[in-house]
Amino acid sequence: MNNNPLSPVASPTSLEKMAYEAIKQAILSFQFKPGESLVENDLARQLNISKTPVRDALSRLEKEGFIVKIPYKGYYIAEISHQSVIEIFEIRAVLEGLAIRLAAKNCTDQDVQTASELIEKHAQAARAGNIVEASRLNRQFHDLLIDRSGNERLMQILGNLEDHLVRYRTLSNFQSGRLEKSVSEHNEILHAIVTHDLDAAESAAREHILSVSADLAPQDFQELVERIKLQQEP
Repeated sequence: MNNNPLSPVASPTSLEKMAYEAIKQAILSFQFKPGESLVENDLARQLNISKTPVRDALSRLEKEGFIVKIPYKGYYIAEISHQSVIEIFEIRAVLEGLAIRLAAKNCTDQDVQTASELIEKHAQAARAGNIVEASRLNRQFHDLLIDRSGNERLMQILGNLEDHLVRYRTLSNFQSGRLEKSVSEHNEILHAIVTHDLDAAESAAREHILSVSADLAPQDFQELVERIKLQQEP
């Protein structure tokens, strides 16, 4: 098992940006666990760069809320709290509900066919216990419908929120039965779109996202993180 979550940065261009992206990806994928300390020297060694771009990257990640800096101690990965789950999914439910409402007006027959195929493949992956593939297909379903909203500003706002949602969605996907439950909820969304019922489409999207939140909020996050780490082991 590789104990170094980061790979060396080879290109000399934009080292701060590359360090930022590498560290953030390790955070979002739980290569770095919530509450884990980050040591500049160790990060610089893994990335094979100097400490300056690493320090700049950490400062940026702190401003974005992915890590916290404790005086005289250093940087730590931001913890995941039950309250933060509730808050971020409440925001997502409103925004994505609007996106799905707009998509219900814009979706073509081909879009509906593509969405239906994604749901079926998602269901097959979930039944096979392929969490990674089911999660990918789940995300594709949401991305397809958000794109069909046609509202560029809404898509931008949802995109900005996405990075903060990634860790929570990953945790949710590792709950027993959650991916299967999402299949049923996706079908309800698609049915409303097929019938061009804008109110029902928005309501189904909101209820789906709030259902994910309600299932996730009371979970033992540490246990879910350990499941993820086991999945990542070679």
